[in-house]
Amino acid sequence: MRSRKHQHWRWLVILAALSLAIAACGGNDDPADDDTEAPETTEEDTDADADVTDTEEDTATEEDPDENGEATDGGTVLFGDEQEPTILNGFLIDGNSLVTSKVFNNVFAGAYVIQPDFSYAPWLIDGEAEFTEDPFAVTYTIRDDADWSDGTPISVDDMIFTLELFDEDAPHADQVTSRAGYELITDFEVDGDKTITFNFEEPYAAWQLLFSNVLPAHVLEGEDFETVLNDELPDVSSGPYLFESWDRGTQLRLVRNDDYWDGDVGLDEIVMRYVPDTTTLTQQMRGGEIDMYDPQPQIELIGQLDEVSDRIEFEVGLGPVWEHIDFNTLVPGLDKDYVRQAIALGINRPQIVETLVQPVDPDAEVLQQPFWMTNSEFYEPTYDQWDHDPDAARQLLEDNGCTEGDGGIYECDGDRLAFRFGTTGGNERRELTQQLVQADLANVGIEITIENDEGATFFERLNTPDNCDGVCDYDLALFAWVGSPDPSGNANIYGCDEDDTPRPQNWTVYCDDELTSLMDEANSTVDPDDNAALWNEAAAVIAEGVPIIPLFQQPQLLAWDNTISGPQLNPTNQTQFWNSAEWARTQ
Repeated sequence: MRSRKHQHWRWLVILAALSLAIAACGGNDDPADDDTEAPETTEEDTDADADVTDTEEDTATEEDPDENGEATDGGTVLFGDEQEPTILNGFLIDGNSLVTSKVFNNVFAGAYVIQPDFSYAPWLIDGEAEFTEDPFAVTYTIRDDADWSDGTPISVDDMIFTLELFDEDAPHADQVTSRAGYELITDFEVDGDKTITFNFEEPYAAWQLLFSNVLPAHVLEGEDFETVLNDELPDVSSGPYLFESWDRGTQLRLVRNDDYWDGDVGLDEIVMRYVPDTTTLTQQMRGGEIDMYDPQPQIELIGQLDEVSDRIEFEVGLGPVWEHIDFNTLVPGLDKDYVRQAIALGINRPQIVETLVQPVDPDAEVLQQPFWMTNSEFYEPTYDQWDHDPDAARQLLEDNGCTEGDGGIYECDGDRLAFRFGTTGGNERRELTQQLVQADLANVGIEITIENDEGATFFERLNTPDNCDGVCDYDLALFAWVGSPDPSGNANIYGCDEDDTPRPQNWTVYCDDELTSLMDEANSTVDPDDNAALWNEAAAVIAEGVPIIPLFQQPQLLAWDNTISGPQLNPTNQTQFWNSAEWARTQ
């Protein structure tokens, strides 16, 4: 991997799914984001040949880091984050967040690493994996020089151990974020210590997302996987950094892996500082209290960073990170399609984008479906049937027998349309979004009460019914999914298994047989055009039921002190730490 140094610029990525270059939404933006993956799922779609345009790039390299001086060996980067992990295990539901990925991906390497242009670069493996289509099988050859930091070779035993963690009969199975793809592997064949072939019962379009982190069998074998990685990581690493310590509520420390097999690591350590307020983080960035951060862009943020452009560099870009509103469809009132449709009609989404997003990205527009981003060639605006129309919203409620009650709030079948609306507190843009939604829905006879929590606490409210005693503790939730540029992960987010059992990331608890069938068929369809057609059919189905309301594709921002060389924005769930080994201090 080689990073390229950029001045602050904006890119547009033309997404085009290749037959075998397909990625999933992850989590949590929150989820494999903070808003993850899943929660914001994790949220959570693209092309190895994606084009990048409208960039201003200098020609600095590792040997000539930038105009400020020569790279030095060592040093510390203080990385500010507005969210803190709940747990450190990135395979489990509570660890399905972008902030967890920032730690997990630094310690546990994977088969591939997603690049900023959404292509896939081999990491642990020696060149591209080999595959056959009929029968579908994938062969990985691990690099000969790939070792754990304790000197143990990374081997097929580690890939087998990682696969078994996704077994449906494992004691922790109900806590795994997603088994997508792994459950299709029927058996494997080993050729020595470094080569393994996995046989699948059917094609899996997103196979390059598998084994995104490979775990150490010789360290974790026999441990309770549901708890062993929650509060600390073992003192062994296959990535550029080792886990050192975590002071909950304050910071987490990673230190250089001196035995990193993939080359020298430029820094001594990275310290994650957790400050649950974007305004405070920006003040600390401007004041030199932190060295780097990737906040969700707020209205005045670009101007504030421009004021200190003599020492701070930043990039803004678009990726598969999208803001949306989830409905808990188990809540009385929200269990009715027409109520969710009326809410969609009542919200002035263009006003939200114009007021809160276009000051950061003038080209931002309303996102009209959840599976393809606005700059994808496959994008079809299936949600445009719910463009802002408050009169139509009221009429829809009245056509279904709803009547105005106390305070002009509608009642439908005995259910008063009064709901809680939550998000990650301290995020100015989200709090302003809530206020706009609250005012819009008051105009159509729906009452909204704003109830927010800090990031980790907020996402604890969002979970599948099995993990929240049947009814999750939210009505409407505002967050983002952070993913890769292909929709494959959405089958886990909006799909259901037999007996209408929601899949692990299906926090809306919305089950539709046609929707699940289309998504599952898409994930076994490798041809890109056929795959895209199935996802657009699924987009039409989900737009009719409205378990979610897409808002906009979220601009991503990475800012860093200009004494640091190497950072480059990666707006996928690979996180900004995709090339952290190459970061260096300059003098």
